[in-house]
Amino acid sequence: MNQKQSYSFLLAAIFLFSLAGCTVGPNYKRPAVPVPPQFKETGSSTPPEVKTPAVAYSDWWRVFQDPVLNGLETQVASSNLDIRAAVARFDQAEAGTKYARSFLFPTIGAGAGVSRTREAQDRPNNGNTNGLAATYNDIPVALTLGYEVDVWGKIRRSLESARALGQASADDLRFVKLSMEASTAIDYYSLRENDAEEQVLQFTIQELQQALDLTINRLNGGLASDLEVEEARTLLDQTKAQAQALDVQRAQLEHAIAVLVGRPAPEFSIDKSPFDGAPPAIPPGLPADVLARRPDIAEAERFMASASARIGVAKAAYLPQISLTGLAGFESVSPASLFTWTNSIASLGASAIAPLFNGGRTRAGVEQAAAAYRESLAQYQKTVLSAYQEVEDQLAALRILHGEAQSETSAVDDAKKAEQVATNRYTRGLVSYLDVVYAQTALLANQRVLTQISGQRMVATIVLIKAIGGGWLGVPAQVASNTNPGAPGSISNATNQPTLAKR
Repeated sequence: MNQKQSYSFLLAAIFLFSLAGCTVGPNYKRPAVPVPPQFKETGSSTPPEVKTPAVAYSDWWRVFQDPVLNGLETQVASSNLDIRAAVARFDQAEAGTKYARSFLFPTIGAGAGVSRTREAQDRPNNGNTNGLAATYNDIPVALTLGYEVDVWGKIRRSLESARALGQASADDLRFVKLSMEASTAIDYYSLRENDAEEQVLQFTIQELQQALDLTINRLNGGLASDLEVEEARTLLDQTKAQAQALDVQRAQLEHAIAVLVGRPAPEFSIDKSPFDGAPPAIPPGLPADVLARRPDIAEAERFMASASARIGVAKAAYLPQISLTGLAGFESVSPASLFTWTNSIASLGASAIAPLFNGGRTRAGVEQAAAAYRESLAQYQKTVLSAYQEVEDQLAALRILHGEAQSETSAVDDAKKAEQVATNRYTRGLVSYLDVVYAQTALLANQRVLTQISGQRMVATIVLIKAIGGGWLGVPAQVASNTNPGAPGSISNATNQPTLAKR
């Protein structure tokens, strides 16, 4: 075997050994989290006569059957700046994965240089020029090779961590998209509730104006006093002020929606259109469905996988770092004779550097990586528990608000009757106008509360949809098709947790 064949054999052997080498650090398995059999509030928020609509995962807002909301959500998907920022973060993570993968391959470079050197006559060991000063050219042209042999799996663990971060970034993109869609729907129905409340006030203002006119006429006929006229005028002015205050809230909600859809606030407007009716019924599904659908849970789990891989990267620092270096090219004092076989140069070397003492730096790195994993594990478990809480919160809110709406509807009916009785008794001179004021104030307050409850029910419905991860016809394709127990969106009963093996 000649020298060239020996170099080739050595390079191939080391490369194959690196592929078959061991991988230090724990092999990640998704830890188990508590999965209740069902939600405590399951079914309690939906009247039995209400049929649950079917909504796909990606366009859940269509359950509200509102063309204006559909148009806004379409603009959010294409123009929202938070979503664009999340897309950029995803692109960064993808690039990070490619960067980590590049270390699996050798680094090859090309270099060329030219220099002219004059050496001193009295330089040390001057025997080649008979004690005279030397002047010469040096023209090297060569390819260089550098390669870190991944014997212990450090590079593979780094790539594993980068891939998990890329998957977490994809889940973050889904979460940001869901959050922006939900924020748009919440602001939209808050604005519609504002319109409905203002409609109540405007109708009340018309009735109060008629009551004021009636009181003035009674004053002119000697049947009422100046005090009664001023009481009627005061109540009218107070109601107008309340309506004007709602205009401020509406403008702010409209401006917030403009930002969500990526439009300048001065160029964006939504026509007034009060809504009326109950929100759609939303099936919460099972707790396991929430684990599969919620992107923030999948993101937290991928962060945990990345942290587990970084333990292996830190543990690899205990072991020798084996590197290959190589050079092949030509070197001559003259360009004319540069590319000749006699002026060819080549070298191939291997080195191993093992840490002996660094003041505990390596151990501290391993401990830091292990602590980072424990933090990510706690964050993952907290995210799961928070998801269950959010679903239960909104199911309870919808159940309670449903009963509250029924009670408040009865209160509005009763207040209307009381206001009509008070007005009739006043026109017959049986009571003072103060009784009418009390009745009108109570009616307006109950009407506004009923409208506010309707808005709260819509908002709670939207927050529930966000809490269960979007629509409820299955799960995203990338989650439903993933059968890897350690992958995002999968459910595993494993209790394995990365542990620090003895080096």
